[in-house]
Amino acid sequence: MKEILDHTLQSSEAALWWLGQAGYIIKSSGQVVVIDPYLSDSANGGVPGFSRAVPVPLQPEELKADIYIVTHDHLDHLDPETIGGYRYKNNTTFIAPRLAAKKLHSLGIPAGNMLVVNAGDNVTVNSITVTGVFALPTGKDVIDTTGYLIQFPNGRTVYHTSDTQFHPIVLEAAPSNPDIMLVPINGKWKNTNAEEAALFAKAVQPRYVMPNHYDMMPLNAENPEVFAWFCEHHDLPGKCIIQEHYHPFTWKEVNDSSNNN
Repeated sequence: MKEILDHTLQSSEAALWWLGQAGYIIKSSGQVVVIDPYLSDSANGGVPGFSRAVPVPLQPEELKADIYIVTHDHLDHLDPETIGGYRYKNNTTFIAPRLAAKKLHSLGIPAGNMLVVNAGDNVTVNSITVTGVFALPTGKDVIDTTGYLIQFPNGRTVYHTSDTQFHPIVLEAAPSNPDIMLVPINGKWKNTNAEEAALFAKAVQPRYVMPNHYDMMPLNAENPEVFAWFCEHHDLPGKCIIQEHYHPFTWKEVNDSSNNN
């Protein structure tokens, strides 16, 4: 976490670190946003196929963010062990849809630090605008599932789709042309599969699209190269980035002549 906090960015830049599964840390404009960090093995339930397959990049007590976003109440997105160990509950703004917000409050997040943001809502915190985006829930237990578009003061944008089914309404509701799109490709338990995720990206037309939700658990896995192939064959050449765990991906505004990404 210290490396992330110390990571130097120019005023037009943003950087993103993939924590595995659907978890990310994003830094820009002097602010750190974390979304769906899964920093434990709480989802395994004693089933080896759901045991964590990649190491925990940092302990929950090391995590530090200005804004902490949760998309829905599944253990690999709203992780009670990560929340339990998080030390900055009183200094961080938490954003979640309505039912996930109730769960966070039950885990000790102060009501005064909680903002409920459902699909269609938006809030601005420290000049960062977070907009709720419609997602089609993958189960009745997470009926409030919400994707989020994050816009930093320098114009950098990240769209996290959350877990979602593939449906025309999801495509119509999605934002257009974000810098980064983060989308699941596992194709199990009603989530988008590799080809659906590529078609989703084709509808959104992000500058870059990064697959997730394929790496953490053997029974919930997919080969990201399949997604990359579908991106190429659905007219998205050069947009697919298969991100390494825990390595920064840095980008700038598109018309910046010094932009290397």
